[in-house]
Amino acid sequence: MIIKKIEIFPTNIFEFQLNNLQLRDEVYNYIDTLKMSRFNFPHRVMSSHGDLHKHVELKPLFNWFHQCLEEARIAEGLQCESLKISLSWANWAPPQSGAGHPMHRHNYSYYSAVYYLTEGSPTVFLDPVDIRGLDTLEILIGDRESVPNEKEISAEPGKLILFPGWLRHCSAPHHQEFNRFTISFNSLPDGAINGGPGGVPVATLKVL
Repeated sequence: MIIKKIEIFPTNIFEFQLNNLQLRDEVYNYIDTLKMSRFNFPHRVMSSHGDLHKHVELKPLFNWFHQCLEEARIAEGLQCESLKISLSWANWAPPQSGAGHPMHRHNYSYYSAVYYLTEGSPTVFLDPVDIRGLDTLEILIGDRESVPNEKEISAEPGKLILFPGWLRHCSAPHHQEFNRFTISFNSLPDGAINGGPGGVPVATLKVL
């Protein structure tokens, strides 16, 4: 008997690792100097302004981010010239603060991202297929304490994850004895998109 397993409507998340330790240290030291404000009260995470991709001091890091976006664009076969970062900001959860992000999605973003400058609490993604949460026959094999409709991604220094902006996620409360720093960004298609017959684009977009 031949069994063929078909995955229907998979949700792809891309993971990259920045191995340049000097660049990672330089970015951490710079982010540590930024002014942070509490934009998502009452969850106590502090955030910077959303223009980090325009900071000259962070240009090498964002060049690498764009390389990762290009890898994802090619892997997914997207019909656009490129993906460009449209918004970017830093997040800070103070030590033992219990700070975290509530469940949310990123509107007006094709791919969103989290880059981990430090260890800390994980990012938790919620299964986008809501109807699976209505299943009353819990017969899956595994840890009975796990939540089958959630997936955790661990925070590791230098790790970047790219995911669809519509995918709901949160950051778990941070209780460790050190700062938790991350950089998040949104991205959009840039240039000619959806080339039709003869390669004529349907539209041309420009990310400011």
